[in-house]
Amino acid sequence: MSIKTIETPVKTLNKEPVFIKNTETQIIQSSKPSVRQYWLLFSISAISILLAFTSFGTNTITGLCLLSISGLFIVYKMLSVYTTKYVITHQGVLVRKGPFSRKFKEISYHDINNISVKQGRMQKRLRVGNLTISIKDAKSVWKGIKNPHKIKEVINKEKVSEYERRTLLRKIL
Repeated sequence: MSIKTIETPVKTLNKEPVFIKNTETQIIQSSKPSVRQYWLLFSISAISILLAFTSFGTNTITGLCLLSISGLFIVYKMLSVYTTKYVITHQGVLVRKGPFSRKFKEISYHDINNISVKQGRMQKRLRVGNLTISIKDAKSVWKGIKNPHKIKEVINKEKVSEYERRTLLRKIL
């Protein structure tokens, strides 16, 4: 467990945000999606590239279009897998998805209603799964997480301990 400094913006009168360093945030567990989750997608894309080469070649516009679309799709999917990050802290869960997102979306524990794990047959063999966190009005789906049952237990444990901290504070005050 390491302490990570997170800068949080605070609005001021001159409308420029001032960043306050919060050193109380402790990272409990950090996770990324597994590339194994997308094996079927990558194999279909590879087959489509192969078909584009054999059927149309690179001399025709159709072949070049299929090749470029498949290539861009594979690159985007790989970037989105490698740039997605899930962080579990004492205050809540932080989520950053996709190659174009820079900020973490924070989900506090008191907003979480339900956590469920869904695994198909191939996902069980690859030891990955999808973790769905139900919030008040929305859902956050973590795709391709390694050991999703363990991460569900960690989130539930932290949710209970955060609830105990809040009730203890209420009793003290």
